[in-house]
Amino acid sequence: MSQDQAAGLRQWADAQRRQQSQGTEELAEEPLDPMIPVPGSQEASASELLLDVSSGPRFAAPQAVTPPVPLKPLWVIGPAGREALTHERVRQRLEQWSALGRDWAASPEAWDIHVVKPDAPELARLAAQHARWALWISSDADAFVKVYRALRLAREHGGPQRLLALHEPHVRRQGLLNNLRAAAAGYLATDLLLLAR
Repeated sequence: MSQDQAAGLRQWADAQRRQQSQGTEELAEEPLDPMIPVPGSQEASASELLLDVSSGPRFAAPQAVTPPVPLKPLWVIGPAGREALTHERVRQRLEQWSALGRDWAASPEAWDIHVVKPDAPELARLAAQHARWALWISSDADAFVKVYRALRLAREHGGPQRLLALHEPHVRRQGLLNNLRAAAAGYLATDLLLLAR
């Protein structure tokens, strides 16, 4: 029996004793605890006042509230020009990495994804404020030209000097990824992090 129920039962019993000592049939005017059920008759036995254990408690205990885990901000530099990168595409890419057993990817819901253009005026301020940056790498035939252009624009606008290469899992290191990494380091003083296979 919870402390609230016991207090309510004591309060009810005191009211009953006062009523009997006064010789009246009316219930005491003293307010009862609204959370405690009042028995239907004055002759209610103690067993009627107890909870029926087979049916479970009448009042649910308050559930412990777990504070939400803060999302990890991830800033993704998308392609330059009119081609748009959506949050959903980034989320899908993170989901692919997670399915491959990459612990760093966690679940896509753990990330607070922000997509920014490489020539955004606020890029320098954002780069100074945030640590997690990624570079979107497409896998089409013009990928090297598009990604190198986005990297160059990002550096010209004060973008980050260290970025994770966010690419599809099937893109091979030899070729596109290694060439982008070498060009970023050699010409733009940018460290492009490639994930280990």
